[in-house]
Amino acid sequence: MKNILLLLLTASLLLSNEELSFEDDFLQSLEDVSEIATKSKLNIDDAPSFVTVLHSDKLQKLGIDNVFEALAQVPGVQLKREASGVPVVLFRGVSQKGEVKLMVDGVTINNTYRGSIYHYLDFPIEMVERIEVIRGAGSVLYGSGAISGVINIITKSACSEDKNGVFVSGGSNEYYKGGAIVSSRIGDVKIAADAYYQENQKMIETTDRHLTDYSVGLKISDEHFALLARIKKSDIGNAYGVIAPPFKVADRSKNNFYNINDSMFLETSYQNSVSKNNKLKVLAGYSNYAQKIEANHAAAGTIELTYKEYSYYAQADLISHSLANNELLIGTKFESSDTLESKISLGADISDPNFSRNIASLYLNDLYKVTSNFDISAGLRYDNYSDFGDAFSPNLALVYRVTQEWRIKALYDQAFRAPSWVELTSNTNLEAEKSNSIEAGVIYKKSQNSVVRLNVYKTRIDNLITKSSGAYVQTDYADFMGTEFEYIFTPNNNLELNFFASYVQAKDKDGEDLADVANVLATASGVYELDFGVSLGGLFKYVGSSKRSSDDTRESAPTSIIVDGTLSYSFREITASLIIKDLFNKGTYYALPTTATNNDFYDGGRTALVKASWEF
Repeated sequence: MKNILLLLLTASLLLSNEELSFEDDFLQSLEDVSEIATKSKLNIDDAPSFVTVLHSDKLQKLGIDNVFEALAQVPGVQLKREASGVPVVLFRGVSQKGEVKLMVDGVTINNTYRGSIYHYLDFPIEMVERIEVIRGAGSVLYGSGAISGVINIITKSACSEDKNGVFVSGGSNEYYKGGAIVSSRIGDVKIAADAYYQENQKMIETTDRHLTDYSVGLKISDEHFALLARIKKSDIGNAYGVIAPPFKVADRSKNNFYNINDSMFLETSYQNSVSKNNKLKVLAGYSNYAQKIEANHAAAGTIELTYKEYSYYAQADLISHSLANNELLIGTKFESSDTLESKISLGADISDPNFSRNIASLYLNDLYKVTSNFDISAGLRYDNYSDFGDAFSPNLALVYRVTQEWRIKALYDQAFRAPSWVELTSNTNLEAEKSNSIEAGVIYKKSQNSVVRLNVYKTRIDNLITKSSGAYVQTDYADFMGTEFEYIFTPNNNLELNFFASYVQAKDKDGEDLADVANVLATASGVYELDFGVSLGGLFKYVGSSKRSSDDTRESAPTSIIVDGTLSYSFREITASLIIKDLFNKGTYYALPTTATNNDFYDGGRTALVKASWEF
């Protein structure tokens, strides 16, 4: 009955027509403006969440090469790699898979299989217009997985402006990359497409870190309709072991190892005005994901793994200003996912090949302007899962503009993560993880050229799903608390300085520190523009020490201090850059369990990269 009501509501909304503009607003590149927190355009300091917006042009001047590297510029985010070499982002110390929601142009990338997002973290920064990030919970708008963070990668091809350009780069480890973005208009219809290919042959000591990766994207849109499509395929190397230690390094010359991730999505949407004060967006989409692995295991020999899934969805959002001083969002969504294939050569399925999941959701969020200086935002989401039950997610946020320069925020959120299919295969009794978060912060904006932001937070995740002795189990809870500080200073048109620091404390139910979570993170960066087209960029990154896993008797994982430098020259629409990463050759290390290797994951020292781009 619940599903029928939701489908009827969706159908009734699909019958409406007239003008709607909030997706175009969402895709506009506006300094300090984002829609990720409310689905309507707000200055990030007035948004009822703690939001960071990263702009591609600034990131490239710092030598940032892909989305993974860019996310290190978000307060409270720690980067690491698993033994397999897979990149992982930890928001506020939360390291479980699926705790961060990742979208590309508003389309969810997390798969149902594991909740994985890593296959999009190597997405080139040249293809990106900006990255919008919620630090903290966002389940009211985005459902399962939005516990510690929400990321939306907005590509240049999906922007409302016309973007045209080509880019190439090459450097250490036999790395090269090339791509293009083109757009054209036929009457009121805009057609934009992008494509890239990148490859490296990275080998460190005896470990294989190779990468072969490509993607093609398309957007066709007019004032009301839009069609989004993207395919992406990547193959990554073995590093210290993909499936399980003891690892055996693959002989790449025999082409006997691969980890291929293959994904595709297609989404069509319609947006218009129902009336003067009511705007509507409806959309429908399809996506699929597949993974294929072949790896060498010292005891078991060659291991082969194959997995495929698909999903489709329909969604409708109505934004109403009918009530004075209120902006009310009412939404409904229906999703369905199925496993197409699941097998592993050792015998046991990696997830039940018969798994299917239907999700029916209702959500609302109201942004009420009590006075010109005081906003209250409140929301509630209800999700019904066919395979494990219901979930409710409320939130409440207060934003007070004390003066033109000072703002204060206070937030309360509940969020959840549905167990993935891999987890349910191991343990059918798992329940959804649930989090409760409180946050408070202050913002001082003397001008657009001088901004200070400080916030504190505390989160408890109940029913935490962890792995023990090869099976997934549910523990009581874990606590996460910390503070995040950000300072942006632009004394003149030629210089911009940024500094942020974070303190993170992550503890289990016994009060013990969680493994692999650095307590202190800090980043300082600066870009200096000379008058004759030359710019200098510098990036300093500090990651504090972290506790090792309980079966590791070694001392804490070491601190990391890395400095990058970038020299760029621009002439008209052409830009060339020389980037030196890890300028002082300190090396990047990530903690590995002693069962995999007696050493930490060494990700290489100093590297050089040359880039060139042409916008036209």
